[in-house]
Amino acid sequence: MSTITRSLSRAVRSLLLLAGIGLGQQTVAQSFLHADGGRIVNASNQEVVLNGVNLGGWALQEGYIIKPGWPGVGGKATQGAVKKTLYGFGLSDAAVETFYQEYRNNFIQKPDLDYVASLGFNCVRLPLHYDLFLTPAQRAVRNGVLRGTTTYPDYVRALTGWYNANELFTDPANMEAWRMIDNTLAWARANKLYVILDLHAAPGSQGTDANIADSLVPLDFWNNSTYQDITARLWAAIAARYKNDARVAMYDLINEPNNVPSNQQIHDVLQRLITTVRAQGDNHLLLLEGNGYGNDFNYMEKRTFTNTANLVYNSHRYSGTGYLLDNNVTSADPNNANNLRTIGNLTRFRTDNDVPIWVGETGENNDGWMQDAAKSLNSVGIGWCHWTLKRFENWNNAALLHINPPYIVDGPGTLNIALNNMLFASCVPNTTEAAIAPNRNGIVNYPGGGNYDGTLVTTAAPGRPDERLQVYPTVADATLNLRYNAAAPQRLQLRLLDLAGRVVSSQPNYPASAGDNRLQLPVAALPAGMYMLQLDTPAGRLARRVVVAHE
Repeated sequence: MSTITRSLSRAVRSLLLLAGIGLGQQTVAQSFLHADGGRIVNASNQEVVLNGVNLGGWALQEGYIIKPGWPGVGGKATQGAVKKTLYGFGLSDAAVETFYQEYRNNFIQKPDLDYVASLGFNCVRLPLHYDLFLTPAQRAVRNGVLRGTTTYPDYVRALTGWYNANELFTDPANMEAWRMIDNTLAWARANKLYVILDLHAAPGSQGTDANIADSLVPLDFWNNSTYQDITARLWAAIAARYKNDARVAMYDLINEPNNVPSNQQIHDVLQRLITTVRAQGDNHLLLLEGNGYGNDFNYMEKRTFTNTANLVYNSHRYSGTGYLLDNNVTSADPNNANNLRTIGNLTRFRTDNDVPIWVGETGENNDGWMQDAAKSLNSVGIGWCHWTLKRFENWNNAALLHINPPYIVDGPGTLNIALNNMLFASCVPNTTEAAIAPNRNGIVNYPGGGNYDGTLVTTAAPGRPDERLQVYPTVADATLNLRYNAAAPQRLQLRLLDLAGRVVSSQPNYPASAGDNRLQLPVAALPAGMYMLQLDTPAGRLARRVVVAHE
C-alpha cells in the first residue's frame, strides 16, 4: 500500500468514525450549532436553548469566590492579590505555582460536570485567564510584577517582544489553558454538555473592575494597542485548534467590557476578533458583549458589523441595590432599547436585529429571584448560564455548591485542607440547586424535541435507520445516490449541509412518485469531510450523516 493510499485510508477511517458508520464501535459526533435568525439550532435545524453553569473560580480566581468579604491587598481582591498573600506567607515562587497547579487539578474535575448534567443543564461556560495561555516562564514575568521584582512597563516590553518574535501561544505542551480546555471538552462530551469558551480576563484588563480581569493596570487593553494585537493572536490560536470541534458551542470574545470610554472602541475590537476567527476557517457561534458589563450595545447592532453570520448577543443579568431588575417578560426600557437587561429589551433586540440572545451570566441573588429569572427567560426561548458552580463559604450561598473553610488566604497551613475541600465529593449543595435545576423546574433545552447529537427521531425500529431512505455509497467521491420509497406522489426538499449548518447543495421541490424513487446529488466539488443530508417529506424530515472523500 502506497504512502498516499495509507494516508487516504486513515483519513477516510477517521471520517467514518466521526460519522458513526461501521468499523467497530460506533461513535456519534454532535453537530455544530449555528444561528438561524433569532434561534440557535443544530445541523438538523433543531432549536437548542443553552441552559448552563459557569465554571467560575477555576482558571481565574475572584476574591469573593476565595473568601466572602475578603478585602484583598491594596484595595484589590483579585487573583493577583491572592498570590501576593501567598508570597507574604513566605511561599517561594515555585511553591505558589505548585499550589496553583494543584488548585487547577482539584477545583473542577469530571464529577463536577457529571453533577451539572444530572441537574438537566446542557452546557458549561469556561471563564479563562489569558495568562494560562502563556508558558510557565512567561507567566513568571507577570508574577514578578505581583511580587515586586519586575516593573509593569518591563512586563509590557516583554510581552511586546514575545509578540514580535512570534513566541506567544506557540508552545502547546507548556500552555496550561489547552489542558484545561481539552479536559473540559472530554468531560462535557461524556455528559452531552456543550462548552462555551470565555476570555474572562483579557490581556491588559478590559475595564476598571480589577476583580474580573485580574488587572495590573485598569483599562490598559484599550490604551495599549499591543494588548489588542495579542488578543487577536490568541483567538487565532484558539480558532486554529478548535475550529472543527463541535463540542464547543460558542466563543465569548471578551467578557464584560466595563467603563470603556467609547462603545466604538469595543465595536472595532470585536470586529477585528470576528474577522480573525473567520480567517481561520472557524464558523463557531461568536458571543458579543457590550459596554457596562456586557449590556450596553449602542453602536454595536448587528448591522454595524461585517461577517454577521453566527453572531450571538450576550447579556449579563444581575440585580442588586442600585441596579434592581425584575423578571417580568414584558418589562422594558424603551428609552434605551440597546441596553439588554430587561427581558422585554432582550426579546425586542432579538427581533429587531434577527440574532439569538444568550444570558451568559446570571445569579448571585436569592432563590426566588433566580428561579423566576430562569423560568421567565426559558419561556421566551432565551438560554442562560448560572454564576457559578461553587465557591468558598461556610453556609448556603447563591452558587450551586459551597466549599467549606478554611480559606486559602488565611495562612499556609490551610492550603492542603482547602485543596481537599474543593473536590466535588467534599462540596455541599446549596438550596440554589432546587431553585434553578432545569429538570426540577420545567426548563426546556430542546423545545422541538431535539437532542445534543442533533439526531432525528423517526418511526424506525430502535437501532435501525428509517428504511424509506437509503443512501449509498457510505463514502462518496463524485456522486451521492439516494433511494426513497414514497407512499404516494409528493414533493421533497433535499439539502446537504456542512457541519457549520450551511446548505452546500440542494434540490428543492423535487417531484417524487409513489413507490421507488432514485435521486443523485453531485459532491465532486465539495471538500472532503462529513455532511448532514436532510430530506423533508410530508411525513417529516429524514436525515443521514454522509462522508465525502476524494481519491
